[in-house]
Amino acid sequence: MMSRRANNLPAFFLVAVALGAFGFLLWSNAQPAPLLRAIVPTEVVPTENVNAWQNVLRAGFGSNSTPLPTIAPPPTQAAPPTLARSGEINLSPVAPVEVAGLQPTLNAIVTATPPPPSAEPLETGIAVTAQVVTRPPAEWQPPPLIPPISRDALGRDHYWFMRPVDSNATNYALFSYTYGSDGPQQENPWRVHHGIDMPNPIGQTVRAAGSGTIVWAADGLRIEGGAFQNSPSYGNVIVIRHDFGYRGQPLFTLYAHLSAVLVAPGQVVNAGDAIGLVGDTGRVSGPHVHFEVRLGKAGDGPNTIPLYGATLNPLLWMVPYVGQGVIAGRVTGLRGQLLDDQTITVRDWRTGLVVDSTTSYVYYDSVNDVNADPIWRENFVVADVPAGRYEVITNIDGQRVSQLVDVAEGTTSFVELAPPDPQAQPSATPDA
Repeated sequence: MMSRRANNLPAFFLVAVALGAFGFLLWSNAQPAPLLRAIVPTEVVPTENVNAWQNVLRAGFGSNSTPLPTIAPPPTQAAPPTLARSGEINLSPVAPVEVAGLQPTLNAIVTATPPPPSAEPLETGIAVTAQVVTRPPAEWQPPPLIPPISRDALGRDHYWFMRPVDSNATNYALFSYTYGSDGPQQENPWRVHHGIDMPNPIGQTVRAAGSGTIVWAADGLRIEGGAFQNSPSYGNVIVIRHDFGYRGQPLFTLYAHLSAVLVAPGQVVNAGDAIGLVGDTGRVSGPHVHFEVRLGKAGDGPNTIPLYGATLNPLLWMVPYVGQGVIAGRVTGLRGQLLDDQTITVRDWRTGLVVDSTTSYVYYDSVNDVNADPIWRENFVVADVPAGRYEVITNIDGQRVSQLVDVAEGTTSFVELAPPDPQAQPSATPDA
């Protein structure tokens, strides 16, 4: 009996210890938690950023790394190519005497180029600084090709002149009053147009279309009490006799209605030189530059200016835009006679949309009539046509007449519009 009690003592001791430990845990968890104390700083202590970008730069980080590539500015400003003025090197394009079966031949006039006179530019009575030279935001035209060019296989083209107005202004012809037309009003026609008009604000720069010598530069209303060639309509006029000619005849360009004249007679100019400013002098409905091409006579003196009836269509002499060409043609009747004032429409063959329209030349059978090109013999021209295929359409005596034509960059495409011969009967075909 004594022995069994002695064996149960360790077990009792272990149970007592476990109960004591469990009771201590219960007591400690029942005690309230100590209060928390918050410490509010009275001053903000900045946190140091050892990698701040200012410190990195001050330390010269990356100073030994490879620098970024840069492009140095050109030492001089780029300039467009110019043609050398020389009597030994002939740079005029080819112009054949005949079209059919002959190779192009060259027959150009090169005149002497005296040094510019010491005379000051002529006064016009209109202060240039007082002119209106501002305009709406510029709408750039396509870049023109660089003259002279003649890409026709038979040498018939002669795009030798640059456009007399920059591409950030209107340097294309006003479509409603083209060369040889009498204006848009059938009932109240205007005088037949012997040039093309480029409407621009007063003060827009007018440039020489080609190199040559100034043979007229004046206020057309105040020269010896008269007007340029007895026509007060021109206002202030500049005329250039060019260093090159066509088929043995000298070429001239005329610039009219100017607000200011910046050159003097006898002065030598290069293509692109500023010669005047757009204006509204003379007989005009708004400010513009009137541009003409005139063909003189072989043997005329160096200062002889051809008359009003010696003009040619400038659209066949002024370079087209890049990627564009020109359509020229004839509208004739049943007897082959040229038809005046016919409406011609040009429609894109691919899209079916009309891209331009014009009218055929008007002739009065007088010495002041407009002239067809010596080779093309056209009576209408449509310029600035994007390269592609087109349908050229007119109406002759109530009958629709059309032809397809392909336009290539920098060239003239010719089309003939005539009614079918009523005597030519179509061959009969058997019924199916």
